[in-house]
Amino acid sequence: ARARPAARSAVDVSKVVSSALRLASFDESFKKLTVETDLDGGLPAIHADADQIQQVALNLLLNARDAMPDGGTLEVRVSAAGSDVVMSIADTGKGIEAETAEQIFDPFYTTKPAGQGTGLGLAVCYGIVTALGGKIEVTANAPTGTIFTVTLPVNGEN
Repeated sequence: ARARPAARSAVDVSKVVSSALRLASFDESFKKLTVETDLDGGLPAIHADADQIQQVALNLLLNARDAMPDGGTLEVRVSAAGSDVVMSIADTGKGIEAETAEQIFDPFYTTKPAGQGTGLGLAVCYGIVTALGGKIEVTANAPTGTIFTVTLPVNGEN
């Protein structure tokens, strides 16, 4: 596949995440989830490609859905933290083992059964976020589940 160059412009992360949630909501298994959102309006824009930010959000949302096949709670937040915009996606799924968490951003690493994942989703997310000067982290969501936190700099000019 030919990659197009990133078309960076001012991006409202809350609007992009809202759009990704709308897209994910068309999926039947996504409808089993209780989705709680806190998308701050009026946050500073980041300098990024909106399609790439949507790709990151959608991938994290669908991974959270896959971690909760029988339903659960999905918390999606976008907020400001200093000079950064932070997107947080927390699920009440099965969680990620500590050893696995060290490898999840590696290309072709997957914990999904054959035919259900290529192991590229989180690697692509990592590439997009780090190219913007941001970071993506995973932590446990007590008592069960996972929290992915994406921190993106407001200036974002790289």
